[in-house]
Amino acid sequence: MKVIGRWSSSAWLAAWVMGQACLAQPAAPTPAGSEAVLNGIMAQVNSSVITMEEVYRRARRSIEQIARRARNQEEFNREALKVQKDILEQAIDRRLVMDDYEKGTRKYPESTIDGFIKDNIKREFGDRLTLTKMLRDAGRTYDSFRQEEREAFIVYVMNRSKVSSEIMISPRRIEQRYNATQDRFRVGDRARLRMIVVDASRHARGEARKVADAAFARLKAGEDFAKVASEVSDDSRTYKGGDRGWIDSKEKALRADLQAAVFNLQPGAMSEVLEFDGSCFIVKVEERKPAQVRPLTEVRIEIERELKQEEAERLQKAWYGRLRKKAFIRYF
Repeated sequence: MKVIGRWSSSAWLAAWVMGQACLAQPAAPTPAGSEAVLNGIMAQVNSSVITMEEVYRRARRSIEQIARRARNQEEFNREALKVQKDILEQAIDRRLVMDDYEKGTRKYPESTIDGFIKDNIKREFGDRLTLTKMLRDAGRTYDSFRQEEREAFIVYVMNRSKVSSEIMISPRRIEQRYNATQDRFRVGDRARLRMIVVDASRHARGEARKVADAAFARLKAGEDFAKVASEVSDDSRTYKGGDRGWIDSKEKALRADLQAAVFNLQPGAMSEVLEFDGSCFIVKVEERKPAQVRPLTEVRIEIERELKQEEAERLQKAWYGRLRKKAFIRYF
């Protein structure tokens, strides 16, 4: 890989200030020379170039988020600079992938790519008319949008072809990761419960308590909790007989006063009618488990998925590294 030049921090930031002005108000007058900066080149990758406008457009949303949370100008400059550099490097990798695709023998029909773009437009914008208006407001053409989407499609399928989706992770690696990171799988006391909820907003004033008391009387008389819950409860778990599954005392699964009541119950016990802000609740704890580290059998799939993602990223990085070694890259 032949690499020439590097942008200085001050140049990046100066370019960002002028470029942002151009992007924010494309129809308004901009500082002298800023348009040239915006339309300038940030990098050359083999025979293609990456413009400042491309980097600014991709960085803009992240920069706006940084501006909202930054505590001072120094912090903003530091984080904004990092985002811009990261996005430039990503753009370079995309160009290298596109060059690799163009040199290869396997090509995807443009009709297939157009179908991908059409689906994206429908999913993200609703229809072509809405997209066209948004592009016009942003000072962009449909051709530039299509080129960007075409590139996204090709980069995606090239990554899929170079980084196998059938990555195998050995049981030993899973066990090693589990043993090395057990603290992250530590949970508090857990309870598996069912709940009847009588929402005050769904009943006339004072009626919620009457409904809950009647349900409680049926339960005390021996009726099945799931049956009563399916007939009475107002929450979304009605169809499951009020089944809430497992909740963890360390997590905020329920409002604090209700959660405290749950963890004061022993396995098999049922609460009285609990009333908070006019709504009523009846809970039954079906099972309890003490605080523990979740066993490997429970988290094996989660760890395997994590290791597969890491391996895919490693393989992708190695592939990009090989592409960079063969490329000519110049920073302006």
